[in-house]
Amino acid sequence: MPCIKPAQPENVKGINEETFIREGKGELKVMVENSDETMETTMSGSLKSVEEIAEMLGVEAREGRIEAVVDGVQVKMERGKLELEFESGERMRIEKA
Repeated sequence: MPCIKPAQPENVKGINEETFIREGKGELKVMVENSDETMETTMSGSLKSVEEIAEMLGVEAREGRIEAVVDGVQVKMERGKLELEFESGERMRIEKA
């Protein structure tokens, strides 16, 4: 079993959608949903790898996927798709466009 480093609170605290995106070519669709509305936009760049994000959050990636709760946020990720669900019920999805 690989050694997992705990998430650093100072690193996890300031995380936003740009944290998961690598600048460069490609296009991503970002959707934010809450009980009242859904906002959708596109951004240039690509998602960081599952392994990079797992290390950043201090969780283990299994079979190329992440399913974990970090600081009250449910994180689900597979290659090309990331979903975050917050305690407030708000959800954010980032995926290849």
